[in-house]
Amino acid sequence: MNSLVFGPVPSRRLGFSLGVDVIPRKYCTFDCIYCQLGSSGKTEVARQSFYEPSSVVTQVLQAARACRATDYVSFSGSGEPTLNRDIGWIIRKVKEAVSIPVAVITNGSLLHLPEVRKDLLKADVVLPSLDAATPAAYEKINRPHPSLDFSGLLEGLRAFRRDYRGKIWLEIMLIRTMNDDMQHTEMFKKIINTIAVDRVQLNTVARPPAEKTAGAVKAAEMLSIARFIGNGCEVIAGGFEKRAMAGDQRDWQESVCEMLKRRSLTLRDIVSSTGASANQARMGLDRLVKEKRVKAVTLGRQRFYTAVEEAGP
Repeated sequence: MNSLVFGPVPSRRLGFSLGVDVIPRKYCTFDCIYCQLGSSGKTEVARQSFYEPSSVVTQVLQAARACRATDYVSFSGSGEPTLNRDIGWIIRKVKEAVSIPVAVITNGSLLHLPEVRKDLLKADVVLPSLDAATPAAYEKINRPHPSLDFSGLLEGLRAFRRDYRGKIWLEIMLIRTMNDDMQHTEMFKKIINTIAVDRVQLNTVARPPAEKTAGAVKAAEMLSIARFIGNGCEVIAGGFEKRAMAGDQRDWQESVCEMLKRRSLTLRDIVSSTGASANQARMGLDRLVKEKRVKAVTLGRQRFYTAVEEAGP
């Protein structure tokens, strides 16, 4: 089994996040237009046991004990983590062994299922998404599996809030001309008031998206939306300021490749995460690009690095 643990990676919401990827690449209930992994062209809803759960726990514990700068163990990565039917057992075993808080980053699409809600009860923080305030926008932005609908997404969020005693940080991904107008903002506010989340966090497209139509919303507009929503709504789009200690990872290149398989990162992100100097990171990335393991993609004025997807058999 390949490594399912990556990082710690710099996260705008979770500080240094030790990622746990319990889903095969792009196995997801959604095919979001803003996904940094690109379009899968298909969606899935079947929950499966993808990896031996005890081996996953062993990898997490080994990585957690080796890292000196970890704020959260976060279940996220290449797809929708709640599609792994062992996630509840894995979370419980990790929490029994380490004191690092556990977070689950989910699109929230399966929270209408009682078994999924039960699986997440032991997590310290759950970070679901709400990218639309209307069924039409939901279909356009998230491109969900045909069996999923917008009303089910909202009911799942509300039911989870009733069951769950931990923190819920709701993320709204704002996309230019799709969900950033005043009508949508007003509807977001009404929906949020029925869920009673602990935080509302506004984000926008910051990495190369699956579709070019997924454009970023300007910072001033996001701040205006945050003020209207109120109740501590915050804008999380932006840079990451923490800096890791050099030497957290034994093999810099392999560590970086594992991170880039799950998300696109800038040079600054990689410097913050690995503790390498900017010059060292740049030379290392240049080598990986020459080896065709990594490619550089420009979005606006920023250059992002992402892993080159391996060809199938």
